[in-house]
Amino acid sequence: MKYNFKEHNILRNCDKKFDDYHKYKPYLKNDFSCRCAYCNLRDESVTTHFEIDHYIPKDAFENTRPELLTLYDNLVYSCKKCNQAKSSKFEGEVNSNPLDNELFYNPAVVDYNTIFYRDESGSILSDDKKGRNMIKLLKLYRPINNLAWICEKLYDCRLQIEEKMTDLDTGSNEYKSLNEIKHKLVELYSDLRDYFIANYNEICLIVE
Repeated sequence: MKYNFKEHNILRNCDKKFDDYHKYKPYLKNDFSCRCAYCNLRDESVTTHFEIDHYIPKDAFENTRPELLTLYDNLVYSCKKCNQAKSSKFEGEVNSNPLDNELFYNPAVVDYNTIFYRDESGSILSDDKKGRNMIKLLKLYRPINNLAWICEKLYDCRLQIEEKMTDLDTGSNEYKSLNEIKHKLVELYSDLRDYFIANYNEICLIVE
């Protein structure tokens, strides 16, 4: 069974002009719906701060198109592990218009739901040649991405149960059963999330 890679649309609504690209971070956070453009991780799921990736990396443009350093269309909201994995990888023409890095689909231009999908275990897969290469380059095959997906599904399931419970009599058997299930989910989610965060942070300490 295939599951959608993401449930949101990436927009570029910022019309600000800053001379320091770091100042765009809150706007990127909003336009990318608080998720990593590459692996779809929710920023609040980790304790390591999200970063700003340059779609066309600095090493490629610094001597030819320095304006790309602060061009909003070249900035991408990314988790640290994906930003590390992407690093300075680039192929193509720096002066291309629109911007193009031939190694990666531009997440603000191409809907990644048309490139990637998840299987029942949360693995990120693609039937597209370039998409499969992106999985290798960004290391989206790592189990940490499965674990992030599972944690999010558990959290969403808990919210659904809590919503269902609001319509029930607190003394009913159904309420009691759901409450017991909810507590088990909370315990499982807490253990998995702690394990996920510890492993995510360890990955981010590795120098690529």
